[in-house]
Amino acid sequence: MKPNVTYSIGNLAIIDKVDGELGGYFQYVFGGIGGKTRDFIPMVKAFMYNRMGDCLATNRLNSYPAELFTALGCKTVPKERSFYRMIERVGKNYVFVLEQHQKKLKRHNLITEEQFFDFSSSYFEGRAEALGELGYSRDNQPGKKQITFGISTGINDIPTALTIQKGNMQDKEHFHFLLRTAEAILEPGSLLIFDCGANSKTNKKCIKEKKFHYLTLKPKKVGPYKRAISEFHSGQKVVFEINHRTYECVKTKHNDENFNYIFYSEELRREQITIKNHKFLKELKKNQPLLYRTKAGKPLGQYPTAEGIVIAKGALQKTVEEELINPHINGIEGCFILESSVDTEPQQILWLYKNKDKAEKLIRNIKEGTELRPMRHWSKWAIIGYVILVFLTNFLINLTLLKAKKPLVKNVKLLKKYLMKLTVTVVYPPNGFRFHILANISPEIVSVLGNFIDKYRDKTLPLRW
Repeated sequence: MKPNVTYSIGNLAIIDKVDGELGGYFQYVFGGIGGKTRDFIPMVKAFMYNRMGDCLATNRLNSYPAELFTALGCKTVPKERSFYRMIERVGKNYVFVLEQHQKKLKRHNLITEEQFFDFSSSYFEGRAEALGELGYSRDNQPGKKQITFGISTGINDIPTALTIQKGNMQDKEHFHFLLRTAEAILEPGSLLIFDCGANSKTNKKCIKEKKFHYLTLKPKKVGPYKRAISEFHSGQKVVFEINHRTYECVKTKHNDENFNYIFYSEELRREQITIKNHKFLKELKKNQPLLYRTKAGKPLGQYPTAEGIVIAKGALQKTVEEELINPHINGIEGCFILESSVDTEPQQILWLYKNKDKAEKLIRNIKEGTELRPMRHWSKWAIIGYVILVFLTNFLINLTLLKAKKPLVKNVKLLKKYLMKLTVTVVYPPNGFRFHILANISPEIVSVLGNFIDKYRDKTLPLRW
């Protein structure tokens, strides 16, 4: 007698639901690159199923039960090497895959005029000879090679563009590649929103030449900000409230036709000063052992030279000030400047820029929710294919949440738990035909998938008893 089998069905439901709503999404995006490979599209689905669930390593993907692969459309359980070949094939055809994805979005009116650009990185475990380079690590792994990637997502949370570059590329340079990828689907007049890391005169000029608009944060340099604060004090202020916080704004225009929105918030100023004071106190506490060595006359350092060893000793300078001056406080606390080519109300500009966290959430979901990091693929095409498949997995999740009327769970990391709890058990009775049992239907799952989960109920059960 064959043992009963239980597997998660929530992540499979998301795959089937999106595929149906978009009129054969997987066939449209991946159908042209499979060639003679058997079960190519079902293997793509299996990879995405895994990213929305256990996030097993690629070499363990065929450990799922055969019943799941049958539900995905596989004729047999794929071999380990078949999954690696599938990932590499997707990577070699990443331009085609991304182009088809964008065409599908445009056909179903999922492209918004407001697009949020952001950049991040992911590190490797291993040599990473293909694309890995040492660079600024957002994952606090400075000793490991990494890649950088850029994403674009609409204000409706639908991911629209992806770029992958070596790990030592700066955001200002990476911006050109992302803009080139995203412009294929953007209408003239679209607004591109990004942070100060990609803010440069060249990038802003390029955006305007392509007949787009931009909104970005001006880098916080003390000199320009203090000049802007002088303009703020002499200008006509607009006062409004967003998220229970009061802001004052003065709008100015310069010769280059850019609009500067100078914002100030007293609550923000107090928060920033509190953080800087806390940082200063930590530094003082950290320097107590150094102060002890100085008072004791002990050497702070020894530096060998050609003439001998130079010993550095410290001296304690006492000042007449009653309080220590915090060097981190520079006088621009509570102030920030948004630059834009759009002339509109300050409240609208700030609301749009605050929505930039949609791009940050997408990156967090890519890296933590669907567990992009760490990467262990060494081949260039395998790396690219792996990143694109994880990116498109998050598209499936975000589109499902967008279509849901009132989802109770929006965080991908938490949503995965509910998806994995929704299970189907395949029962093999000793004297009869097999049947399915759908279990663990929670309100959170119903709010996301609705009546679609009824597809996985066994309609023959009422006829058996």
